[in-house]
Amino acid sequence: MKALRLIIFACCVLNFACKDSFKPEIDNKYKDLLVVEGFIDIGGITTIKVARSVDLSDSRSSAPEKNAIVSVLGEDAIETKGTTNDLGECSLSTQSLNLTKKYKLRIILSDTKIYETGFLSSKATPEIDDLRFSATENGFNILLNTHDPNNATKYYTWDYKETWEVRVPFVSTHEFRNSEVVLRDPNINIQLCWANSSSSNILLGSTARLSQDKITDAPMTFVAGNSIKVAYLYSILVKQYGLSKEAYEYLENLKKNTEQIGGIFDPQPSELKGNITCISDPKEQVMGWISAGRMVQKRLFIKDSDKPSVGSNWVYVQPCESVIIPKDSLINYIRANKVIVNEQSWIAPGTTAPILYRYTMSTAACIDCRLKGSNIKPSFWPN
Repeated sequence: MKALRLIIFACCVLNFACKDSFKPEIDNKYKDLLVVEGFIDIGGITTIKVARSVDLSDSRSSAPEKNAIVSVLGEDAIETKGTTNDLGECSLSTQSLNLTKKYKLRIILSDTKIYETGFLSSKATPEIDDLRFSATENGFNILLNTHDPNNATKYYTWDYKETWEVRVPFVSTHEFRNSEVVLRDPNINIQLCWANSSSSNILLGSTARLSQDKITDAPMTFVAGNSIKVAYLYSILVKQYGLSKEAYEYLENLKKNTEQIGGIFDPQPSELKGNITCISDPKEQVMGWISAGRMVQKRLFIKDSDKPSVGSNWVYVQPCESVIIPKDSLINYIRANKVIVNEQSWIAPGTTAPILYRYTMSTAACIDCRLKGSNIKPSFWPN
């Protein structure tokens, strides 16, 4: 789904490339396409995403298909069924499925249209041998090694999810609530959070032309040394999938359309025929390719101490400043979207009551990490 708008845009560029400026007009056959993404994970949790393509002028990347019935059916007539949520996603428990059996995906939309794959052979993906980082002058390359001793996989794809710590430079003890300054609830964590990001590019590897089914140092991603991602502690979870030759070629063509936009001989959307068919209307074009097999995964952590040196290439700089203001300026700063870091009072000698208040102020992003992530610690995060 993340690539679909680029595919449509590529088609428009080719149609209008000789003009100085243009307003793309999308062929109706590329509008409102059903887009299906996912992988039938034998022995794991299968997540299927169902959506519709949207116009280039739409701020959304896709329009989720809600309340679609999603089923994985085995050739032994065993069926696992669920319904898409508001995001167009459906998760199915497929731990009990068998690699020796064939399975197909069926989707029934709320308008009763039915979409199916054929029965798919399952592929056992070999384990990831090694997931490592290699430091360059200005960041980390994340590299993967794998091999199939049976020389049976040949075609691979990967995706990943990154997680990193988010910390704020100022500890806020007070807040302005209900028109008064009050102490913050110390039980609400706003100082340490965790942010996430998922892969956006299509990652592929093939050993079909090699004598051994062995992938060495396949690049997953690059993390800049001065990025917030590696400011404290960073983690990446890489998932590996073995593919059929046909699935690999589909993704390879999709990758060319989405990442190389502009070549007149590149495969066009009409050539990107997936393995999902509309049973109700076989002429309807559907985007997506569903595979089945065993997914494997591996996690890597990078600590701040793993950075090879100091310097601007390796230091994350958070643009945060604070200012101390008198009490009578507080409302003006609150209206200017500043928040309170702390409260300061001055008590004259021989008295007990404070006679002057000052406040340290900053921006919300510099005191509340929840603006950049979640304050719920991931289960896999080390203590």
